[in-house]
Amino acid sequence: MNTRTLSPEDYWRAVVSRKWLVISAILVSLSIAGVVCALMPKVYMSATKMWFEGAKIEESIVSGPTPAGVGYSPSLDDRVMEVRQFVMGRRTLGQIAGEFGLFGYEKEHPDAAESENAVRAMRGSIKVEPTKDKLFITLSFSSEDPIIARDVTSRLSDLFIEETLKDRERGVEAAEDFLGLELKHAKAELEVKEKIISEFKQQHLGELPQQIDANLRKLDRLQEDMRSQGEQSQSLANRLVQIDKSIKDYEENGEVSNDSLPGGSTKRSKDPRLGRIKELERRLVELSSVYKDTYPDLVQVKEEIKKLKEMTSAQYRDLLPESEEADEPTGVKRSKRKVIDPYHAELLKQREEIVLELDAVKRRQAHISGEIAQYERRVEHTPEREQKLKTLERDYENLQKNYQSLLDKKLSAGMQKSLAQGRKGAKFSIVDPAYTPVVPVVPNIPLIMAAGLVLGCALGFGGAVGLELMGRGFRSAEEIEVTLGLPVIASIPLYESAFGGSMQTVRALTGKSRASALLPGSAKQGGEDNQMTGSLIATSGRIRGGNGQLHNPTPGLELVSMWRPLSFVAEQYRVAATRLELMTGDRKSTAIVVTSAVMGEGKSSTALNLGYVLAKDLDRRTIVIDCDLKRPMQHIYAGVWQHPGLVEVLRGTKAVEDCVQRLGEAGPWILPAGAVGDNPLALSKMHQLADLIAELKEKFDYVIIDAPPVLPLADMQVLASMGDLLAYVVKASMTGRDVVQKALKAIGDTTNVGIILNGLDAHTTPYYMQQEYYREAHHEQLK
Repeated sequence: MNTRTLSPEDYWRAVVSRKWLVISAILVSLSIAGVVCALMPKVYMSATKMWFEGAKIEESIVSGPTPAGVGYSPSLDDRVMEVRQFVMGRRTLGQIAGEFGLFGYEKEHPDAAESENAVRAMRGSIKVEPTKDKLFITLSFSSEDPIIARDVTSRLSDLFIEETLKDRERGVEAAEDFLGLELKHAKAELEVKEKIISEFKQQHLGELPQQIDANLRKLDRLQEDMRSQGEQSQSLANRLVQIDKSIKDYEENGEVSNDSLPGGSTKRSKDPRLGRIKELERRLVELSSVYKDTYPDLVQVKEEIKKLKEMTSAQYRDLLPESEEADEPTGVKRSKRKVIDPYHAELLKQREEIVLELDAVKRRQAHISGEIAQYERRVEHTPEREQKLKTLERDYENLQKNYQSLLDKKLSAGMQKSLAQGRKGAKFSIVDPAYTPVVPVVPNIPLIMAAGLVLGCALGFGGAVGLELMGRGFRSAEEIEVTLGLPVIASIPLYESAFGGSMQTVRALTGKSRASALLPGSAKQGGEDNQMTGSLIATSGRIRGGNGQLHNPTPGLELVSMWRPLSFVAEQYRVAATRLELMTGDRKSTAIVVTSAVMGEGKSSTALNLGYVLAKDLDRRTIVIDCDLKRPMQHIYAGVWQHPGLVEVLRGTKAVEDCVQRLGEAGPWILPAGAVGDNPLALSKMHQLADLIAELKEKFDYVIIDAPPVLPLADMQVLASMGDLLAYVVKASMTGRDVVQKALKAIGDTTNVGIILNGLDAHTTPYYMQQEYYREAHHEQLK
């Protein structure tokens, strides 16, 4: 059981044991609630449901244009606020209060204090709120008279609907006038913007974004013409070079001077026809490499070559023209015949034509370059013009949309005006008219009675549990010392903390051992032999193996001082043993009685661990006697045979030497209870136990007596006088304080009593008393 908190069973037992307290608290609370319901004044509330039906036309007209360009549709919360503002208005409330004579309102003196108080009272009695389904609006009025509540609610709804219709008619008319004025202004702005866009397009014609493709195509054609003219210019330049070379070659090689001839005449050194044919053939080759066969110059050269080949040299010379030269002034007359070469003349003519054509090509190139520069400027300026034009067109589109929206709203305003005049437009309608209330809303009888019931249950159950908690056990050594006035020699944490928190394993193993220990006492079968057999197999802890042999038992996990000697639990047992040794004084041998108020507080495990620490750590000769003959546990915890034991010694069937068993090589000696059976040892044998203890004190330094609990049994009254010291074990947070005090009172003399607080929860122990702290400290010491 968790010793820090109460289990559900503990709560239930606390409530059942104090059931009359719980019932009384509930009845008293319900009675008070009934009295409150009877004494409170009754208030009735009448309500009506309204629904706003109709189109969104009017709202879009009145609210004006929105950024999204759509009409505004008020939400239900907006409608609720509209209704609340009207019905809570001073004029409306004064009118209603005056008509029905409510709260002492004075019509003749609306500004008087009584009238002002009446208006405030009216506001507190009116509620306007949406329904839970968010579909309707509820208007309610509360009054002590149900008829007045109904009439006032109905009148308020009628006044609101009438005023709403009037407001809508006025709003529509004002909206229509406003829309007409706005429409006129929008049209003027639209016309101005159209004029600006038109002038911009005329001013930047050719640079507009829609003309960019045409400009690019024109620019491509001009660049193609420019390349073509460049090629033609290059071709003409080449031809000019060839013509100049031909003229030069012909002038140098075409004729020879003969100074020996009379009259200084010239004579050709060769046939001019052949030279002309040769020259034409050279030109034909040049033209064929540049032009096609259909080129006019190429065709002309071919025909001239053909004619020269058909005629003779004499015929060619006859074609040459002759001229006469004037005589010298000295009187010596010399005649000279000037020969005119048609080939040479043709070359000169061709050169002149090429020069003219080359000049024309250059002028054409200059013109094309100018056009290219012009179109490039247009293309460069197009993005700027496009951005400006987009801005103008965007403004124009916004103005156009605004103008169209105003046109639509003006048309809607006309329609709404017609609907409002015929009372067919949007309006509030009464879905559920005001009714005459029957059940008062104040006081709320179900709520008050439920609150009384809850309060009664809280007081009843809380009082029962509180009283139970107040009677719970001690939780710290300080509480014991203050309350009982006795020293606390040790505070033992829960055993689970010594095993690293493996609580389920510890509880399973210890629970199994305890169940085995209870088997002989619970069996009701007849026959002493059967009981002894069961005791040998189950109670003593022997385990039968596969070969039928009986194995020696092992100590239980309750012997923490042996299994976890470095744990803080074992350390606290060493503290308890040290303090008990200090309390012995000058005694050579000490008998320590270990007991508790009730069973289940850990006295048997405490006695065994004290004996183990005294023998193992303090090197004292120690014997532990299991005197709890009603519920012996030492043989299970120590892992020894249950019998022969104390019962056999007291009955005289066995000697002490034959019954004691040692726990390990350096551990304490154990005298188990023996064969207890169903017949407990009579109290008349207790004087023999006193003699036995005296005998053992001569052989051992410490005789630890595991005594039965104080309250349930009478044995403890005798055993308490046999010990020199009494170690009183108290289960932390479990054993009631009154139980502990009652047991101590039953013991009598508490001079040599020391308290061992057992089973401290990890949540209530300080950090330095927890296993993790002690383990870390031990590791630091090892380092």
